Amino acid sequence: MLDRLLRHEADVAVMAKSVSDPRLHAVRLRTDRLVLFAPARHPLAKRGRAPLAALAGQEVVLRERGSITREVLEQAMAAADIQPGAIVEVQTREGVGEAVAAGFGIGAVFASELGDDRRFRRILVTDADLGVAEYAVSLQERLRVALVRAFMDEATKLSS
Repeated sequence: MLDRLLRHEADVAVMAKSVSDPRLHAVRLRTDRLVLFAPARHPLAKRGRAPLAALAGQEVVLRERGSITREVLEQAMAAADIQPGAIVEVQTREGVGEAVAAGFGIGAVFASELGDDRRFRRILVTDADLGVAEYAVSLQERLRVALVRAFMDEATKLSS
């Protein structure tokens, strides 16, 4: 999306990464936190909370490379020198849920995306910052366009 903004192919993008390019104007929309989830009968699911090290040796179900969910979790595991047993790669958020439900491993998703599926239990990671923010981003020069300016003004109001 960032490339599309810079090539003038898009006026506004919503991104899960902050930007520090002076050509861009960004408004923080909201924050979310990555959580783990497992089938209700999984030992970690029964606790509801666990350190990140609980993933050591466990199969983990993640989205494809390039997914912010995967990037955040892999960076946290690398920083803590945690090696999962295996990573099962799935293409969609729904696919991750179905793979976890089928017993392929522990999944990771943003808390706001987990929903209320009774097959799963949320597992809060107690010792790692897995927070991410979403941003509305536009080119500074495009703020002169009334519709772009109106969108960014509303984004600013909503974020307050």
